[in-house]
Amino acid sequence: MDQETRRLYNDALRLYEEGKIKESIEVLKQVVSIYPEYPDVHNALGLVYSLAGNHAEAMNCFKKATELNPEYIEAYVNLAIVYNEQCDFEDAIQAFEKAASLETKEKGFSPKLKAELANTYVQLGDTYYELQDYANAKDEYEKAASLAPTFLDIKLKLAKANLQLGKYGDVEKLILDILEQNKGYLEAKTTLGLCYYRQHRFPDAKKEWQEVLGMDPLNIKARSYLNMLKEKQNG
Repeated sequence: MDQETRRLYNDALRLYEEGKIKESIEVLKQVVSIYPEYPDVHNALGLVYSLAGNHAEAMNCFKKATELNPEYIEAYVNLAIVYNEQCDFEDAIQAFEKAASLETKEKGFSPKLKAELANTYVQLGDTYYELQDYANAKDEYEKAASLAPTFLDIKLKLAKANLQLGKYGDVEKLILDILEQNKGYLEAKTTLGLCYYRQHRFPDAKKEWQEVLGMDPLNIKARSYLNMLKEKQNG
């Protein structure tokens, strides 16, 4: 890149940092027209388009950057983030996984990228769960849990998917592990009670829900489940 174009490029980055998005875009477009083969310039333009809310152009820029440099980790991550913002989780996962494979090859899997990818698996799992496709939800939550084994909320989502599939042994194992790490995780205890209830282990279910109410007397779920159990036993 010649000195004058380098100055333009630095000006564009400065404008970006100052929040002058439109001006930054125009200058970066000039740089791209002069040096269309520079992946860093396309990636920078993609970031500015993304900040401007122009996701279509942002994705085009990030894709161009990866075409010019198929091992451009940052561009894959940026592309995945835009896909995520558009709720296009499958494409986001594909881009994250590409970045992860390159990162692993270079220096190992960073905690930040692990967390980003795990979160995307969770979002896709949530989509499946809302559609009552519990088998696919379970698969996505398992992928997330393998990347972020200390995230108790992911384990609970996996437990709930297993509960819907009638895999009670897996539910108990997951929730007991959660409670071993956090005894006060009331949503986990409530779910464990529901798991016991569905197995007709009513005394165990009652014990879990009563313990929840002991810690949180206003817990609506636990109180509702206890009422449900009372009606079941009196019916």
